[in-house]
Amino acid sequence: MATDERTLRRFLSHWVTIPARMKAIGLMTEDSKVYFEMLEALRKHDLKFVSIDFSEPIPANVGVIITTEGEREKVDFDRVITYPEPEAAIARARRMLAGEKAVKDIMIGIDPGVKPGFAVLADGIVLTRSLASSPEAVAEMVDDVVKEYPTATIIVRLGNGDRTNRNRIFNSLWDSGQMVEIVDERNTTKRSQTPDEDAAVEIAMTPGYRPSKRQETEPCEGEIRNIQRISRLESNGTLTVSRELAKKVAIGEMSLKDAIERQRHRPNGNN
Repeated sequence: MATDERTLRRFLSHWVTIPARMKAIGLMTEDSKVYFEMLEALRKHDLKFVSIDFSEPIPANVGVIITTEGEREKVDFDRVITYPEPEAAIARARRMLAGEKAVKDIMIGIDPGVKPGFAVLADGIVLTRSLASSPEAVAEMVDDVVKEYPTATIIVRLGNGDRTNRNRIFNSLWDSGQMVEIVDERNTTKRSQTPDEDAAVEIAMTPGYRPSKRQETEPCEGEIRNIQRISRLESNGTLTVSRELAKKVAIGEMSLKDAIERQRHRPNGNN
């Protein structure tokens, strides 16, 4: 690591205020992007941290080390968190510093959409926020959380907006055996750079009701027209997918890309 960058890191370390009697988080990585992302997150949470080079001994006041997966083997310490993303790393570090009691309650919030917002809270602490690649991908993400916290009570909460995508998500979770609450998601949307992820956090913290059966996925006329509109944009105005294909896209039977290709190769072209 260059001397000027090492000096900058040491200087920045002292910007973070130090809660009384709490051990520090050690930040040990040569990945500058990871380092400065973690720095921003640590400052936001007002946590004590120390920058450590791999060539240096770990200070006695360090209680946990955050590093990258690729650098894990270089860290000679028993409490190490490999960097998945800043909020998750910090949440785990805080639990370790507090004695890492077993997590009792996991709340999963889902903001429905084409790429749903997804958030996981452990005993009220945000572990992670992200976007799922599709409505059906949510069930696999929930399964991963269940496997990671087998003894915790897990509550899955799903926003009530975007009806067809919501029901696709609900049904995939229902089929995998999850109990799901439907939450009134009004007032959960925030003006931020990650509105869907932020909404998922709010949904996770909002009680809802539990439907007793699978939900119907019958897209409304507006949803079909919107998919047709998007197909024109995606094809640079060369075609519009049929209502039949648009409906298949809406209920998850076909991707928009595949629908456009199928429409393109139909004998009547744009009919």
